[in-house]
Amino acid sequence: MLQSTTSLTKLLFVDLIGSVAWFPIWWYTKGLKKMIQWCIEGLNYRVKQYAFAIWLKNFFVPMYGQYDWQGRLVSIFMRAVVIIGRVIALVVEAIVYVVLVMLWALVPPFAFILALQNIFLGRV
Repeated sequence: MLQSTTSLTKLLFVDLIGSVAWFPIWWYTKGLKKMIQWCIEGLNYRVKQYAFAIWLKNFFVPMYGQYDWQGRLVSIFMRAVVIIGRVIALVVEAIVYVVLVMLWALVPPFAFILALQNIFLGRV
């Protein structure tokens, strides 16, 4: 009987309360680091998918083998539009990742404030 009481006490105070106490420390150290790494990996993946180097390398190469000046002009214009569009998309994705990291940092205090508000104001 004493051993089960000791095990229950250890479970309650060390494991459960220790996990709750360790959570904010993990969230703002290792968790935040993993979140930032995930965002950087996502941006690196998108840069590779947009293939800027290939688009820039072929910037002055005529599309569809049309070597007259009209074909070259249309090719340059279209490639410029595509590159600008991809840069805009990459900037938007970077902004989304920054917002995700900021939300990651703001969620625990916001949840804590809402929990305290529900406890003290009696809302359920």
